[in-house]
Amino acid sequence: NPSYTRIPEIHFMHEARYRGAKLVVIAPDFNATAVHADLWLNVRPESDAALGLAAAQVIVSENLYDVEYVREQTDLPILVRQDDQRFLREADLVAGGRDDLFYVWDEATGRIAPVPGCQGDGDGGRSLALGSLRPALAGHYKVQVAGGAEVEVRPVFEGLRERLAEYTPEKASLICGVHPDVMRTLARKAASRRTTLVCGATAQKYYNGDLMLRSYLLMLALTGNWGRKGTGASEWSTAGFDGPFVYGMKQGEGAE
Repeated sequence: NPSYTRIPEIHFMHEARYRGAKLVVIAPDFNATAVHADLWLNVRPESDAALGLAAAQVIVSENLYDVEYVREQTDLPILVRQDDQRFLREADLVAGGRDDLFYVWDEATGRIAPVPGCQGDGDGGRSLALGSLRPALAGHYKVQVAGGAEVEVRPVFEGLRERLAEYTPEKASLICGVHPDVMRTLARKAASRRTTLVCGATAQKYYNGDLMLRSYLLMLALTGNWGRKGTGASEWSTAGFDGPFVYGMKQGEGAE
């Protein structure tokens, strides 16, 4: 409710609306900020994780995610061993290998490749640029580890898709109280516009409150809403989430 809690800054949100942005408030009460919102999601207290994960499920199931952004800017393509659920590391492949050099499956070559810019990528200039590398986001693969054994690996994204299937809007609605159609609207708008999450100060008051907020941050990551003007989250590292989303115009229309 930044109309009360962020008085010096609330005018920026209203000014953004005059320029075409849409204001969405996620809060259990119809407060002074929700009065001016384009959409109000009256989530039940402590249930935001279900709402955020349902929005992410819609984005993934409807293929609304930004594929190239996810490949380059997130850890979702990194391969995970299916025998111990740990990232595949160079130390798994060769004796004396690094423990902080991870791998993706390169669709262009049909084999594993180091993750550009990861901690162990000492010769890559610490750049995330993929170049000709095309990290897979789906599938199961076999790799040979030190000692000659074969283990199955898959991208993080494959496991995420599987886990999100448990959070359809219909199932999440039973937890958070928000109508499934409203959650789909939230997801589709976030995927089609530059989106900023402006946080309140609520999540840290709950046990596992950081995980509630991470569900919203996942939605932003899937849709490429980090590192660009008009995107990201404000004070998310210390604050909570009972605040508004601000949607800009459609990407490419120049709204900031």
